[in-house]
This record gives sequence, C-alpha cells and structure tokens, in this order.
Amino acid sequence: MMPPLTWKVFTEIAPTAITAAAIGLLESLLTLQIIDELTNTRGNSNREAFGQGLGQFLSGLFGGMGGCTTIGQSLMNIHSGGYTRLSSSVAAIFMLIIILAAYPLINRIPVASLAGVMFLVTYFTIEWESGVVVMGTMLPQKLRTKFGLYTKVKRTDVMIMLLVVAVTLAFDLAIAVAVGIVVACLVFSWDAGTRLALERTVDESEENVVYTITGPIFFGSITPFLALFPDPKTEPKNVTVLLDGAEVYDWSGMVAIKKLHERFENAGANVSFQSLTVATHKLMTKGEHLWEGVNIYKDAPLDFEDDPHVHSHLHVESYDAKNPTGVDP
Repeated sequence: MMPPLTWKVFTEIAPTAITAAAIGLLESLLTLQIIDELTNTRGNSNREAFGQGLGQFLSGLFGGMGGCTTIGQSLMNIHSGGYTRLSSSVAAIFMLIIILAAYPLINRIPVASLAGVMFLVTYFTIEWESGVVVMGTMLPQKLRTKFGLYTKVKRTDVMIMLLVVAVTLAFDLAIAVAVGIVVACLVFSWDAGTRLALERTVDESEENVVYTITGPIFFGSITPFLALFPDPKTEPKNVTVLLDGAEVYDWSGMVAIKKLHERFENAGANVSFQSLTVATHKLMTKGEHLWEGVNIYKDAPLDFEDDPHVHSHLHVESYDAKNPTGVDP
C-alpha cells in the first residue's frame, strides 16, 4: 500500500531516494563503461539511465524494490560468453524462478560453494594491475628503479582514488563520488594556476616591450599572473601584451587584466592587449562597457569592394535544373 503523498512523507523519503538513485546510476554507468571496454562496443548512457529510472518508478508503484546494474554479475556474464542483452534477461528470469519456485533447491547448495562463486566474482572485478600502478606512483624514484616499477601516474590522481575508496567504505558511494569530484576540482584549479608562463621581448631601441602570456587566466591564477610582470616603473613605456597563448575563463581573469592595465597606466606606460583568442574575445565582449579606456580590441570595418577575390567567392551563379552545365545546347 502506497503512503499518502504529503510533504512530510516526501521529506522523509527524499534523502534515501536521492542517495539510492545516485548510487544506482553511478554503478550502472561504471558497469556500462567496463562492458564497453571488454566487448569493444559503445553503449548509450542516456538510454540506460532513462530505462533504469523508468524501471525504478514502476517498481515503486507496485511496491517493489529498486535495483541497478551490478558490476560483478555483468562481468560473470561477459566471462561466461554472454555478450548481448539476452544474457541479462535470462539471468533476471532465472532469478525470478529461483525466488518463486526453486528456492528449496537453492537452500541445498552449500554456503562454501556460494562463497567460492563470490570469490570468483571478486577476482574478475578487481583490476589487479592497478595495485602495481599505485605502488609505482607512491614509491620514490630510487625504489621504482630498483624494483622495475616504471608505471607511474600523478600522485594526486592515486590519492583521490584511495580517498574515494576510503569514503565509500566509511559512508556510501554517492558521498564518495561527491568528495572525489570536489577534491579533483580543487587539485585541477591548483595545477592550472601554476601553468602560466611569460616571455619578455625588448626591441633594440629599448622603448618597446612585448610580453607573451601562456596559460589559463582564472580565479586560481590571478596572483601568479600579476606576479609574472616586472615593476612597470623600470620597463619601457610602450607595452604590448600578447594573449594568443592564454585563455581568460571567468570574471576574475578579466579583472586581473584590468588591474594589469591600471598598473602600467599608473606608471605612465601605454599598454595594449593583442591576439586574443576567440573564446576570450567573446567573453570580454559581453562586458565591453567595463573596459572603457583599455586597449584590448578594436572593431575594424571590412571593405570588400576593391577585392576581386572576395567578389569571386561571394558571387552566386544561377542554377538551371534543365541545363545544370550552363552550356548552350
């Protein structure tokens, strides 16, 4: 019997429902990715998520339990030769038969045999090479060379993976994935903030200086970005900043460019920002009124009237279906 759909009931079941839905969806998508790698196929994650959500909804209406794809059972199907959806359907049908009719026979199977099956499932589920990768990553270079562990990834990636495993064991998969995403975003922001580089070029007259910036300019790299430039008072008075190798991602990055302009301007220098990427130009165009007085980009009218090549490309020939070649018969 369904409970009354009141706000009190909704607030009581919502946390559990969201957690169960998130865990089920994550496990199904992870299983889909593993199966795609083993079978060299490409599944449709959107269709799988929609189908699972519809099944959960219908199951709840009839008072049943929710469910999701299981990595262990799917791997057993694959290693037993079940590569199509028929294998999962047959497994579900036999599970239904066992629950409804054949459970007395199942009760006669020794628990040790079932434990052996679970050990086999665990063996095929674990990616044993990952242990070598973890050891090769965490050990110092001398020990890696000594033991021949040449497989190495970023230590932060391995630490995030171990953190997700620990949080999963302590709480649940949904919380672990959320923690892993947050930590990964923080690590990425930190790494991206250290990828800025500056190249300084001064002409022979020492009156013009060109700075070439490479790297992302966003909230996590403002301080390193401004620290790259030397004291404007000791620099030439004609300054050009090239941004073709840089990318402005957010409001903080645009404010950093504004601060840099004010720093040179207060020192009596003429500064211009050139070679903006398309994405940066588009972002800064949205706030064009904020950059009054900053030489960042200029709109130049394009005149095609005296260019015969442009006219040849813009000229459209008439097309006659009865005479497509245009040759008089």
